[in-house]
Amino acid sequence: MRKSEEKKIDTFHINADNKATIVCPGCGHTKVIDATRYLGKNSPVRIRLKFTCRYCERKQKASQHPETGGSAAYTHVITLERRKFYRKTVNLPGTFTDQRGKKGDILIVDLSRTGLKFKMEYPWPLALEDPLFLTFHLDNPAKPLITKDARIKKIEDLLVSVEFSSVNSFSESDKAIGFYLMN
Repeated sequence: MRKSEEKKIDTFHINADNKATIVCPGCGHTKVIDATRYLGKNSPVRIRLKFTCRYCERKQKASQHPETGGSAAYTHVITLERRKFYRKTVNLPGTFTDQRGKKGDILIVDLSRTGLKFKMEYPWPLALEDPLFLTFHLDNPAKPLITKDARIKKIEDLLVSVEFSSVNSFSESDKAIGFYLMN
């Protein structure tokens, strides 16, 4: 398959009613699916959906798709996203202070309005729901210092996901993170 023919994986968000509206990449035809059965999974959810539409029928020969009864179908791989806020991939050095007052160096690998994921240099005695105090600088021109209290939500070897204890649109750190994520 040539690079121009490769299919990219689109991401669609699950709403509060556990529904996701999927858009056919060929013609824009939409399909609402019930995503309830995918909510219990801890990993990203990738599914294959078939769209049957006139655009896809013109693009493909019906003889290639005898299982669809003569009409062409377009199979599209998608990712269903359960997150409420955009998560940006970053590479930001920082530090954390655990509940014992011990400090450790980290590399923040993704950031959102409500939390982040970081990589530790070596194993550390951390547990789910432990409080942490985080400090790091953003890598935009202003390089603001971010300070946040957080709780550990997930630990996978040296990768730790945390949720910020509070998100206040009036705090300097939260304003800086909000502007950073928009760019």
